[in-house]
Amino acid sequence: MKTYLKLGLTVLLIAAFCLLSGFRAQTIIHDDGSETQDVLKVSESASGQKKLRADADEFQKRNYTIMDYDNDNGKGFRAMKTITKDGANRSSVDRVVHKTHDGFFCSTYYIDYNFTADSIKELRLGMPIEENGADLEYIVSFPSGTNVKSNASKADDQGSTYMWSLNNSSPSKISLQATVWHKLAIYVALFAIAAILLFVIIMEIRRRNTISWKRAAHMRRVEILALLLPLIIFGYMGYEYYTGTHITSDALAKVSQQKQEELLESREEDKKLHDADTKKQRSDELSMSKIRSKTLELSSALRDLNRNYQSGRISRSGARSEAASVASQVQELLDSSKGLSQADRDELLHLIEEAESLASEQSSSSQEEVRSAVSDEQRRADAIASDTTAAVSGPDSREADTVRGDSASSKTDRTADNNKSKAAEKAKSDK
Repeated sequence: MKTYLKLGLTVLLIAAFCLLSGFRAQTIIHDDGSETQDVLKVSESASGQKKLRADADEFQKRNYTIMDYDNDNGKGFRAMKTITKDGANRSSVDRVVHKTHDGFFCSTYYIDYNFTADSIKELRLGMPIEENGADLEYIVSFPSGTNVKSNASKADDQGSTYMWSLNNSSPSKISLQATVWHKLAIYVALFAIAAILLFVIIMEIRRRNTISWKRAAHMRRVEILALLLPLIIFGYMGYEYYTGTHITSDALAKVSQQKQEELLESREEDKKLHDADTKKQRSDELSMSKIRSKTLELSSALRDLNRNYQSGRISRSGARSEAASVASQVQELLDSSKGLSQADRDELLHLIEEAESLASEQSSSSQEEVRSAVSDEQRRADAIASDTTAAVSGPDSREADTVRGDSASSKTDRTADNNKSKAAEKAKSDK
């Protein structure tokens, strides 16, 4: 392939990764042997974004780090989780990539996976989101300098990134074999070989200048033993090169064992999630039972308070304070309770309104009673004052009162006679 064509394809692939939307799952292999799974799910429609929340909750339960994601093609989330080298050696991150060899100088990764309509469910990647005709874009990335053989539809040779566009309606096979070289270990081994060879050269120069034959023989034996170390290192490097670049029957047996272990781990993880959900549901039911029991208790206390107040067994001030206390308890229960249904919330609000109305009614009744008591006292004071004035006044005033009384009675008699005469005339006219 020509240079300018490689450069163009690389730029195009990088741009596609940057603008990627829809559903993407990526496994990133690091130099230290650790692995990172990066899942990106984006949707253009509001209904699709709403459905993604369930997927985000599912990944969060599995200890993924959830981050909001927003680009020109829609909104969604990213779920990331990194597994250390020890964890990655036991099993793969997403049950697609398998490690068949993990040595001092190299590690071998192997993929032989059949993608079907049930794969997304089996891999626990949530629901499929179609984008550009693909339900899933699977990506695996390796450190630079990795030897890779794969059937990927897109590949970035410089970054060792390989991608497959997968569709549920068309089953396809993903195959890959990659050898990741541990450069630091190789450099250390080469430095040790060079140091040993330098040591042998210096030893040989000193041996030739030695007069004692016995000492020279001893130095020759040391040189031979020192030269065996580079041979051992080179031999082990050759063994790892063969093991890391060839898939043998032992490697396939190891992959089969890993699949069994991953299946057991998946079942255990599902059982833990199911137990956690069941425990949470029981806890919620117990909490709701306590809330309803407390609601019934406060409602009964409010009814008893109203009954005692109506029967006169409790004073207005006492009833008023107890009603305010019940209202505060119901408000505290409403504020501290989470996940209440609308019916339970309405019932608590109704209790608060009843308690507050009872307290305010008793308060207004107390104010009317005070006003009534004040008016009665005022009337009594006026009566006493009028009696005192009558007692102090002289006989003239009593005579004047008598004359006024007589004149008033005479007027009353005349009015009565006139009324009688008018009634008689009216009777005659009717006849």
